Amino acid sequence: MIDALPAAVEAAFPFEPHWVNAGGFNLHYVDEGPRSPDVVLLLHGNPTWSFLYRKIIPKVAAAGHRVIAPDFLGSGRSDHGDAEGQYQITHHVRRTLTVLESAGVERAVMFCQDWGGPIGMGCALARPNLLSGLGLGNTFWGEGSEFHHRVFPWRALHGPVVGPLFFNRRPVFVDGARLGMPSEVATDPVAQLAYRLPWQVHGSQLGTLAWPRAISLGPGHPTQPLADALWEALGSWDVPVRFVWGAADPVFPWHEQGERLRDRLPRGHGYDPVVLPEGRHFIQEFAPDQIAQAMIDLAREGFA
Repeated sequence: MIDALPAAVEAAFPFEPHWVNAGGFNLHYVDEGPRSPDVVLLLHGNPTWSFLYRKIIPKVAAAGHRVIAPDFLGSGRSDHGDAEGQYQITHHVRRTLTVLESAGVERAVMFCQDWGGPIGMGCALARPNLLSGLGLGNTFWGEGSEFHHRVFPWRALHGPVVGPLFFNRRPVFVDGARLGMPSEVATDPVAQLAYRLPWQVHGSQLGTLAWPRAISLGPGHPTQPLADALWEALGSWDVPVRFVWGAADPVFPWHEQGERLRDRLPRGHGYDPVVLPEGRHFIQEFAPDQIAQAMIDLAREGFA
């Protein structure tokens, strides 16, 4: 865990830390706004952490809503694991549920990006009546896109030798994350210090390697049962939905994951999606105002 942030990072991310022990690991989460069992839950993916929501948290809290943004194991200020098995998605789901239970959360409207999708939706699957609204941006339900089926680099990641040898020795995903961000963030020394901090402190890339290896490429993959269960459940989740999506993202393209999710959800066509032509994978850095407004609207509608 990271007890204290560098001064420059703390100035950009001035939120009081909260901690909970989940399965033997200390997990960090942001908890802002009025005390309420109804929360706006903001979920990150690989290789970021709750810092990704630094511009969104204050806006949602100022609108009168409680906001929780956790750091998953191996991310942000949370502990890092020492074995790939600790990063299984079902374990992330269980630990996130522990965070929510510790915080007294009864209902949530979620914004899910990247792995925030399977983890957040996995929590909703495990805890009936938790989900009151769903915000989605550049995410998925556990199955890879066409991008992930290419031989390099994604299939190489799944190799028992090539993946750990190459990708665990170099900060491939941390370095590459800049490609999915606006140029002003990719060149901002404070933002880049914040995004690199967990890996510099802990000295391990294991968490970033485990995420892509958890993307299912088909039957027989360990994540496929969860992906199948989520796809089945999506068709019955009659909750308000909003989409804020980056159209320039090759990882989770709108015409693959976005449109399929929209068609699958009962209220997926209830509102026009916000699809930014210039937006890439980390849509929170491109559209913080749009995401904040979407979540405020979802909270107003979902908790009514």
